[in-house]
Amino acid sequence: MARHAFVPPLIASLALLMMSALTVPVSASTTISGSANPIVEWGAATTGTLLLNPNYSPSTGQTLGSGIGSVVAATNAGFTGTPGCTSAPAQTSNVINYSQVEAPAGTNTTACDYKNALAIEVQTNDAVGWNVTQQLQLAPGTGFTLCALPNGSLFVGTPTAGAPMPSSAIAGGSAAINETTCAGSGQETLGTNSTTPALGQIIANQTTTGTFYQGEDVLLLLTSSTIAIATYSATMTVTLTLN
Repeated sequence: MARHAFVPPLIASLALLMMSALTVPVSASTTISGSANPIVEWGAATTGTLLLNPNYSPSTGQTLGSGIGSVVAATNAGFTGTPGCTSAPAQTSNVINYSQVEAPAGTNTTACDYKNALAIEVQTNDAVGWNVTQQLQLAPGTGFTLCALPNGSLFVGTPTAGAPMPSSAIAGGSAAINETTCAGSGQETLGTNSTTPALGQIIANQTTTGTFYQGEDVLLLLTSSTIAIATYSATMTVTLTLN
């Protein structure tokens, strides 16, 4: 009888009417059963991985084994004397190392572009929407500004040797780059979690799944001639947000 509880009311009424029109022997037994349509459901987890490859190779997107970065002195910043940038600094682990930089003279600006500073690799199955943002945890210090410059278009798929990975966006004094402030085409100030802008976006909202790479230059601007002789560093946090 417990099975009757699953019979929809309309089906149960029709069955009883049919029974009343039948001549059923006393020894016979009648079984009435009903069932609801079963529902089976589950959800697949949204997954994503984020890899950061500093000082990357444009042909593979991976960190260069040589550990030597490539820094170009900007040409439109009004240098006096030497350019003020170390052209081939040593790079270790996850450090984007400019090595020694020189303070500008007077009202000039020292601008040092770290070419192919960071490749961001994302693997995800999220087709609803995802993005990647970045943020400094501490301000870089008085007289210093860091500009982020995403390079070229987002690369889709896993690169092989010679693949068209996003390469450096700056070639010395590019007209698209403002070498005094972070105001050129594609430039964004790398802000901190206590200043505005707080976040910069390196990969805008995407709704495609798979493997993706985005390269980035980082431009260091020195705008003060009274910078102290010291070692400076700022930690940059990169965040993959899944929906």
